[in-house]
Amino acid sequence: MDINKPMARAGYLLSALLIITPLVDGTMQLLPLRFGDERWRFGSVGTLSNILLVPLLGFLIAIAVATLTDARRIKRVLGTICVILGVVLAAISVLFILDYFQVRIAVTPKFQRSVGVATTSALIKNLVSIIILFLLSRAGFAGPRVIVNRKVAPIIETSSTPPIPLGGAARAE
Repeated sequence: MDINKPMARAGYLLSALLIITPLVDGTMQLLPLRFGDERWRFGSVGTLSNILLVPLLGFLIAIAVATLTDARRIKRVLGTICVILGVVLAAISVLFILDYFQVRIAVTPKFQRSVGVATTSALIKNLVSIIILFLLSRAGFAGPRVIVNRKVAPIIETSSTPPIPLGGAARAE
């Protein structure tokens, strides 16, 4: 298969834009950063869970391009990035649940149901994103298995005469 390098470069550039642009745009909406405020953390994880689909598509395109061009090193780097992001997203989701229980106290009873639905929706998106990240990571590390052909050299007899028995030695019993 002939590798189309300009097409591969375009695919990598597109995937980089799909990964970086939504994350930067989403992060800009969260400024100023207030990690000490559980309401801000709760809202920021909910907001970021809404933009995860596009970066995941970018990772998928990047790993597909690396697979088609047989760029094993790029696939491994992308697989490593995906597993790291999956672990980070899992940790953030656990903290999101803890922040929900803290924020729920401050929410009026009238809005508690809608906050619960939004929290469940964000957690489902995060869980599916974590699964996708780990599947993409696995795809990044997958590749053709190296098959070692161990050929055993056939025994070739050099003469057509039967082997000569070594004689004379009687078996001791």
